[in-house]
Amino acid sequence: MKKEKFDYISEDIVLGVGEKTKIKFGFMDSITLIYCGMVSKDVFSLALLFGSGYQGYSYNLYFPVDSRNIKIGSISLSVVNVKSEQLILRK
Repeated sequence: MKKEKFDYISEDIVLGVGEKTKIKFGFMDSITLIYCGMVSKDVFSLALLFGSGYQGYSYNLYFPVDSRNIKIGSISLSVVNVKSEQLILRK
């Protein structure tokens, strides 16, 4: 049997509307994503949250529902499933 080598183990990220997650990349860098739900039947929205202390800002990104891969900065994520109340991403 051939031995297979995997460089990383994929991880599913399950988000409900309004839930957030922090995704690490690199040694000390991370981004915070918030699932904002579906804007229409064909588009879903993710908010990127940046902050330090009492100051912060965020902006929304919009993606087609039929997207299979999305890229946010240097992070590439696979879209597993999109529903109006839940989003499943794979890192």
